[in-house]
Order: sequence, then C-alpha cells, then structure tokens
Amino acid sequence: MTAQVGIAAFFAATLVAGLVHAIVPPRRALTDRLRPYAALARSRLGTGYADVSVVSLTRHTNDPASLRVFGPLVHRLAEILGSLVDVADRDTLRTRLSHAGYRDTSPDQYRIRQLGYAVAGLSLGAALGLALFGSVTGTLVMTVLLGFPGATLQRSRVERAITERRAKMRNEVFTVAQLIAVHIRTGHGPVDAIRAVCTLGRGPVIEELREALGWISGGTSPQRAYDKLAESTPEPAASRLYRLLSSSARSGGDIAEALLAVGNDLRSQRREEISRSAVKRRTAMLVPLLLLIAPIMVLFVGAALPSFVLGSGR
Repeated sequence: MTAQVGIAAFFAATLVAGLVHAIVPPRRALTDRLRPYAALARSRLGTGYADVSVVSLTRHTNDPASLRVFGPLVHRLAEILGSLVDVADRDTLRTRLSHAGYRDTSPDQYRIRQLGYAVAGLSLGAALGLALFGSVTGTLVMTVLLGFPGATLQRSRVERAITERRAKMRNEVFTVAQLIAVHIRTGHGPVDAIRAVCTLGRGPVIEELREALGWISGGTSPQRAYDKLAESTPEPAASRLYRLLSSSARSGGDIAEALLAVGNDLRSQRREEISRSAVKRRTAMLVPLLLLIAPIMVLFVGAALPSFVLGSGR
C-alpha cells in the first residue's frame, strides 16, 4: 500500500509540476536573448559563418542541456504517437494547422503538445487509479480512460478551430466582396481596393487577402497569388471569391458587378443555411418534449381505459 501511495504521489507531483511550468514558464536569461544579435555582429566582422547558419546555431545552443539530450527521443515518441492517433504526414498536418489559423505552430510543435497532453492524461489516470482503486486493473482502466482523451485533445482542438474559422469566413466573405466592389467603383484598382479593405478590416478572409498582398509585393503576379489562395483556403465560398479575383487579374475589366453578384449570391446561400439550421434545431427541440410528454399521455389514457371498458364500477 505504501508503494502505491508513493507512485500516486509521484504521478500527481509530475502533473502539478508540468501544469506550473506551463502556466508560469521560467524566465529567459538576458544572455540568451542577446546571443543571436551578438553572433550576427561577429559573423559580419569576419568570423566565417553565414548569417543563417549563425542564427540556427545560436537558436540550438539557447536550448537547455536536457532538451538537447532528450530532444531527439521526445520527438521520436511524438512522431510514434502521431502516427497512431493522428495519421497525417507533415504537409497535410501543416495544411490543417494553416486552415485552423495556427500559422505560427509547426508540425513538430503540434506533435510535442500532443505528446504532452497524452502524458498528462496517462499520469492523471494512473494517479487516480492508484488512489481510488489501488489495483493494477483499476489503474490500467483509469489510465486508458484518461490517456486517450489527452492524446486526441490536440486534434479535436484543431478540428474545432477549422470549423469555427470556416463559419467566420462564410459570414464575412460576402461583405468583403461588396466592400471591394465599392472601392473599385470609387476609382481604385483591384489590388488597391483589396489593400484598402485589408487596411480597415479584420477576420480570416482579410488575413488571407493580406497574405496575398504580401506575395504580390514580393513579385508574385496577382493571378498566381489569388489562385494560390483559392487552393489553400478551407472555405469554398472564399475560394469562389479568390477565383473571381484571379480571373479578373487575368482578363482585366470592371469586376464590380461580378463582385456584387457574388456577394448577393453568397448572402442568399448563407440565409438558406441559417434557415435550414433553424428548422433542424426546432425539430431537435421537439424530441425531448415528445420523450417527456408521450409517456405521461400514455399513462393518463391507460389509466382511464379500464373505466371505459368495464364501466364505471357501480
């Protein structure tokens, strides 16, 4: 019994330490912050290293020794867990993270977080199993029950973020199309109109258009930039808008009428989706009412049947 309590205390302490480290991360030393700038300055003075290689070397040396030693093992475990729970290659995973809006999260970071949640779930399950049941079977059951949700938590968060982001894009895409059409009508070019809308607007569609403007400023043709957006966006309505912008960049001409038509069409489609969703919700609300009222009505009718069949009993 003492060994079981000790193991439970160890898992609980590990879980608490991980939570404290996640909530209040340790401060980064000033030396580590200044080392990349100093290394770049020394490289420009003639150390023989290129700027990119110096930055990569300093970024690697900024990691603690424990991470440099156990990092490859942790990454390997994360890859194995990802291949079992979330089957996807790096390109597919990077695309899903981009669709969810997690552009600053790399596939490696996603895998590490997934492994961290799985370890936290397994530790919590083992601690609860030892504390509540005190047997190997109960501990294994609790470990599996809490370990599987922990391993799939990161994937569920990404899927939920993709669904929410697509809903936001459906809500705002027709407004963005109409605003671009208004700016074109006032004398702006297509690219200048999109830049004006992106300057004042916010949202996932605005973010993707702002990314396309960055590509255009870097030398990419507008047609190629919009085609790339249409291929990478998770929302078909936004893809339709980007393909219209691509065709206008290829053929030229006034596209204000086409943008207004697309905006009105998308708004009509959104109105129909909301109407269908409202009908489904009203129908779903009838199910619990029927489940609660129908048995009561059957009981009332069944209670009166003997008097109707056998008479009043006089």
